[in-house]
Amino acid sequence: MRRIMMKKGRLWMGLGLLVLGAILIAVPLSYDWYTSKQNAELVQAMDLLKTDGLNNETAPDINFSKEELKSIYELEIPSIHLKEFVLPSTTEENLAISLTQIVEDQDPNTDNISIAGHRGYRGDRHFRNLPDVKKGDEIILTTDNDRYSYKVTEIKTVEEDAVEVLENNGAEITLLTCTLSGDKRVVVKGKLS
Repeated sequence: MRRIMMKKGRLWMGLGLLVLGAILIAVPLSYDWYTSKQNAELVQAMDLLKTDGLNNETAPDINFSKEELKSIYELEIPSIHLKEFVLPSTTEENLAISLTQIVEDQDPNTDNISIAGHRGYRGDRHFRNLPDVKKGDEIILTTDNDRYSYKVTEIKTVEEDAVEVLENNGAEITLLTCTLSGDKRVVVKGKLS
């Protein structure tokens, strides 16, 4: 009798561990699916805005207004094959979807445009390959009306509380992401060309 109870206990323990393992695998995958879906929605909305076809009939499921979409930048770094949208404010939800502007309402002609992004778990989304950028590489920032070209001048790793990299030193761009361990920040700075 005792032997049967031990076998049942082991069976339930094994099943419990299998369920726990399945949950630990499913949660990050479902989160990744959700954020990919949100990102695809943003891309669709921006495409519709460019063709001036954004309205409630053509895009009923899009969660962005036309005014919000007009304030979104597009960031491109050709050397690492990055082309991402930059949402105008940094929130956890926005960071999950795309890159974000740390300080809102800045002018690329006169201000330090600071942009944050996650490294991403896999693939090339967000700033996964930002540490591969080299001095002299081009960074392109496109607004609703203009295109700005920056040359990378500095790449460094700093402590997570090193806010001095965000100081407004004129027409430059600052890109920030976490190191793989998450305890420091990778900073890429560029000057407006």
